Amino acid sequence: MTDKTTTPLQEAQATLAELGLKESPRRHNLQSSHSSSVPLACEGKDGRTFLLKWFLPQKLHHIYPAGARPEDFARREAGFYRLLDSIDPDRRDLPTPRTILVGPGDPPRWLLLEWLQGAPGPAEEVLLQDHVLELLRRLQSVPTDRLLGRRDFPLNHWDPIGYLERIRLMYDAVLNVLGEPRWRHLLKFFDEAVRWLDGRKPVLVHGDFVEANIVVDTNDRPHLLDFERVGMGNSDHDFATFWIHSTRSHEWKKSLLMRWLGNGVGGDRIRSEWGIRTALALLAVQRLRWGFLTYGDEDQRVSANLALLDAAIEGGKDLFPR
Repeated sequence: MTDKTTTPLQEAQATLAELGLKESPRRHNLQSSHSSSVPLACEGKDGRTFLLKWFLPQKLHHIYPAGARPEDFARREAGFYRLLDSIDPDRRDLPTPRTILVGPGDPPRWLLLEWLQGAPGPAEEVLLQDHVLELLRRLQSVPTDRLLGRRDFPLNHWDPIGYLERIRLMYDAVLNVLGEPRWRHLLKFFDEAVRWLDGRKPVLVHGDFVEANIVVDTNDRPHLLDFERVGMGNSDHDFATFWIHSTRSHEWKKSLLMRWLGNGVGGDRIRSEWGIRTALALLAVQRLRWGFLTYGDEDQRVSANLALLDAAIEGGKDLFPR
């Protein structure tokens, strides 16, 4: 049994020792994007480098996404790597790290993955629009029929109905920030969104498609990491996540948006815009909830997140230049 004074990092290091691995002295800047795991670069006796992902147990007073079960982060990621091992073991269709070992337990305590060596240089020069769009295309080409009905694989539902279910779970935390009129307007927005997006084919959704989870290797091939939030649903969800989190220039982001929307006209263009707007509305409400639970009335980002929510609801040329 682990001593109560042992830190998660020490437990992860103990796991390395049990596996006959040692922590790499060259890489100490790895971070989990949503504080659900401890990632460690490590080396075997033959000099090969791996990534150990040691999942954190549930933490008291930690603010998890509404309706989330902390143990499902590990289940989803392990389940997804097991799926890839069965349908794409060489990662030809979806470039991701290869699975080396999956730890014991349900959920598993850790994963040992192939280490991906990133190309040198600043992200602005290494990660290009072509890389982003290629990964999105590859994600949406993965067959989804084998994702369903697996007990060890609790899928997220990233679609307008799923968004609305999450938002309703946040009612108590965001009502004072939104107010009843804006809340009712938000619900009407999703009623209209469902009408536009109902019947769209669901696709594989990464769920945390941000620059930190993309590695472009020395052969100029982009790879995707971190599948703790993987699910199915809205084909614009991952694009919207990347687009709104990107810190690139306004012109770069505008160009990426126009490439994503492509030559779509009429109903196809409108449905894609609705897909982006619903994902952004969910993100804005999640940020408002987190800010309220963390800072209360002192949340300094409340105005910016309300502006994002209003822009998503209204759409128009301010959000989608023509």
